[in-house]
Amino acid sequence: MQHYLIVITMCFLYALFNVSGAALIKLELPLHQLNGVAGYVRFLMTWRVICGFAIIGMSALIMFKALSLGKFSYVIPVATGINFSLTVLLGILLFKDKLSLISVVGLGLILLGIITMSVGSS
Repeated sequence: MQHYLIVITMCFLYALFNVSGAALIKLELPLHQLNGVAGYVRFLMTWRVICGFAIIGMSALIMFKALSLGKFSYVIPVATGINFSLTVLLGILLFKDKLSLISVVGLGLILLGIITMSVGSS
């Protein structure tokens, strides 16, 4: 049981870092026009984008550790589900995204799947 709690924690940390890094990059996008190579280079050299990529890189390292501790068929689906859930949550809170009823139902099914896989593998 403790082993799977560690794996789930690693999956959560992976998702948290991944979504946070992507959000930093997203926050910088409205400030730039990505026209031509020069526009992309200016965008890529901003502190938010550099930090965002660094945080996403750290998320990859966390995922490698999770994969070293757990089964591939468990780690990837759980990490992906948590990543999706945190993406939706951050989208609502930070970017004022709106969810339809069907999206809420889908998110609920994803969360149910994560719980089912977690309980079933412990």
